[in-house]
Order: sequence, then C-alpha cells, then structure tokens
Amino acid sequence: MRARRWHALLLAVCARAQLQVVAPKALARQFEATHGMVYGTTATFGTPDYSQRVLGQLLWAESKGKDYCEPGDYSLPDSRPPKGSEVAKEPSAPRPSLDPRGEWPKSPEEMLKKVLLVRRGRCTFVTKVRIAEEKGAHAVVVVDKETSTKTSEDIQRTVMADDGWGDSVKIPSILLSKFDGQKLIDAARQGTVMVELAWDIPRGKVVMMEFWLSSGSREARRFLERFKTCALSLGHHLQFAPHYDIFSLDEGEDDSLCVASGSERFCAKSPEDGEVSGEEVVNEDVRQLCIWNTTSRREREDGASYSSLYWQYVADFNQRCGMQARDVARRFGEKCSLAVMGDLGIDASRVQGCVEKYRLPLLREQLQSRASHLGLQLNGWRYSGPLDPESVLKAVCGGFTTPPAECLEMQEDLHVAGGVPFPDLMAGLALLASVLIAVFFFYKRHVTSSVRRVLREEVMLEVQSQMADYVVMEDGDNRPPNQRVLSF
Repeated sequence: MRARRWHALLLAVCARAQLQVVAPKALARQFEATHGMVYGTTATFGTPDYSQRVLGQLLWAESKGKDYCEPGDYSLPDSRPPKGSEVAKEPSAPRPSLDPRGEWPKSPEEMLKKVLLVRRGRCTFVTKVRIAEEKGAHAVVVVDKETSTKTSEDIQRTVMADDGWGDSVKIPSILLSKFDGQKLIDAARQGTVMVELAWDIPRGKVVMMEFWLSSGSREARRFLERFKTCALSLGHHLQFAPHYDIFSLDEGEDDSLCVASGSERFCAKSPEDGEVSGEEVVNEDVRQLCIWNTTSRREREDGASYSSLYWQYVADFNQRCGMQARDVARRFGEKCSLAVMGDLGIDASRVQGCVEKYRLPLLREQLQSRASHLGLQLNGWRYSGPLDPESVLKAVCGGFTTPPAECLEMQEDLHVAGGVPFPDLMAGLALLASVLIAVFFFYKRHVTSSVRRVLREEVMLEVQSQMADYVVMEDGDNRPPNQRVLSF
C-alpha cells in the first residue's frame, strides 16, 4: 500500500546533522570531498535549531580522566577569537536566520556560540550534554570512541539515544565518527576553529508530517490537542499522516490487550491512568484512522490532503472521553466517540462502514509500519526534539521551500505566548480575569460584612456603657452619690 511505501522510504532517512568548517581553510580542505561538510547524527533529546544555523567556535577541553561525565572533569574555554587571528580575517560566514520576530542577532557576540567537543564513553550522551549545557555550551559535538571502527556513513545510521532524563536538556548535540572528529580535535587544540551547525529538513511546497501514536497515549493525546491550532492554520500546506502503535502477541498472552481475527492478533498498550483495555485502544485507533480516511480532502493537485474534522475530533475526544470516567457516555470508548462525531457533524455511518470494511487491512498496515516508540518525521527526517507546538511548528516551517504566511504569524504568537498557542493564551487570560473578579467580589462582600459586624458590636458596647451610668429612680435617697437617676 501507499503508506507502506512511504514507511520504507522514511526508514532509510535518519536525522542527519551537518557541520561545516568555516575556518581555518586548511581544516576545511581536509574535508574537500564534502566541500568542508562533516556529517553526523542528531541526538533524540535537546532541541535542534531546525532551518537555522548555529555559528560558533569549536572548543576543546581536556578531560581530567572522567571522560566529561562529571562537572569537575573539565573547564569550558572562552569562545571569543583573539584579535588579529586567522578566523578574524576569514570572509564572513552566512548569517544566521531571522528569529520568529524577524530580527537579526544584535551583536557578533550574540551570533557566536560555544560548540563544545567531547569524547564518547563511560556515561550516557544525556549526561555529557547536560553537564556541557550547565557550563554554558550552546551545542555539543560528541566524537565517537577512539576504539570505534564506525565510518561517517555508519554514524549517520546510529541513534543517539535518550537515557530517560533528556527532557532537561535544551541544547542540540550531534555524534561524529572518530575519524572526522579527530581532525576537529587536533585543529581545536592548535588554534581557533569556527564551525556552522545545520539541521536542514528536506524542503518542498508541502511538508509531509508523519506521526506514530496511540489513542491511549497521554503524551500523544496532549500533543494533538496542543498542535490542533497550528494544523488547522496550515491546512492544505501540511500533509499529515497518522500511524497507530499496533503490535502482535502470541495467543494466550494478555488477551485484554488484543483484538483477534482468526489467527491474527492486533494489540495495543493499556493506558496507565484508567481502566481502559488495550482492546478498546485498538478499536479507537481504527475509528480515528477511518475518520481521517473518510473526511480528508485534497483541494489542489499540488496541495496536501487535509481534514479539519479529524483534528477537531481527536482534540474533543481527548477532552470529553476520560480514561477514568464512570459514566459510559463520557468514558473512552465507542459510545463517547459516537457522541463526539455527532456534535462535530461527522457522518458516523460512513466511519462505521469504513471500520467494518477496512478494519483488517488498516490494522495490518499499522502492524507493518510500526515504530519502536512514539515518533515524528518531517519530509522523511526523524524529528529530534520535544513534542511541543513551538518546537514542532518551527521544524515544520523549516521544511517549506517558501514558508506560507501562516508560519510567521503562528511563530510570532507562540513566541509571545512562550510556547502556548495564542487562542489558548487568550482563553487562559480570560479565565484568570474571571477568577480574579470573582475573588474580588467575594472579598468585598466579606470586608463589608465584617465592618458592619464590628460597627454593631462597638455601638452596642457604647450603649451598654452609657446605660450602666443610669438607674431607675427609687423612693428614698438610698443610692450611690455618683450614680445618675433615670426617670420615666
């Protein structure tokens, strides 16, 4: 099928990063076959500057024996090139791209980044890069072990993996072969080396965005909800292709995870937060695939297939159909799904017809194209970075030959909102304002009530004090000389 052919093509493309030697020219000539380019692989953690350039000085710090795995193992050198050096005389390198506001960096110091060289070994990639980031590095180049025999081509097929703690790392990093890396280390030891790092996504009029997910995954559900605004704005500029995480188990192995058809078993993981079974997740995966297939349209021959109803459905379903809801009508499952479809105007009979007719072919296709984990690919590139709207949108917009106007507008909104879509920011501010008004109203009522109560108490005390000075007049003069007489 077409999706299988796409997947076969995508698996051949890794998240390749390139490093260009800007100066000295003698070092660039050592990579003459690639015109001064050095190719490596991008880490699956950190945030690469997709579609932009990181221009900086390559810094080498000698390890004290801990292989860059401890903060005290090395010191980060100063990145300013000395005046009159060969680097200062080199022709200027390509200027970095505009930021989301359309502004250039304000000074050469702002443009110049610290790119640290470290050796692979002893600890994880995440540990090395995190320590470098804490020391002030803007990017890290990890050189393969001295005992490694991997070539540049082998390295480009290597996954620079996260150890589970990569969420805390914000700077990009790449892995180079020991053969290419040693040339950079030798040059950095002898003098100043200027490099430019780039993560260029293959470009086209339409960006192909393939997402491997599960309808039961909290992370995937959260991303789809938050990215919906961006997807709706890009419309037919973005070719979205969802793939669902379906796997197979042998008969007798946790039947609650699977849907069986003859000898075939199609399974999905049960969500951790709730009582939803893997079988229910499989069924929802198929419904979402059929919603995409029955509602997506291509308006122009050179445009992308697009479905606003799919994005509205996944966002509404995730918000309305909870994993822990007791009410079946509001619980993750078919009944809640049908209610969401009805409210959005999706033809549920067409979706159900697709499920009945194409259920097995769709499940087999997902099984064939299964990824090892939740993942995103753009124009055949494996995306390496956090699943937040700002980072993904930046990467998507970097994949257009000519970015549409919507890209700059949305990046500006996300930049102002600190990564939160502008409509969500405005809704949040409106909610906050409502809460503050309510708090002020109740506080005012409380203060008014308290003041009135205090005034009443003071008046009563004053009255009682005044009354104590008077007594009812009695016969005779048997009263204290200082006590007033109250007569009627």
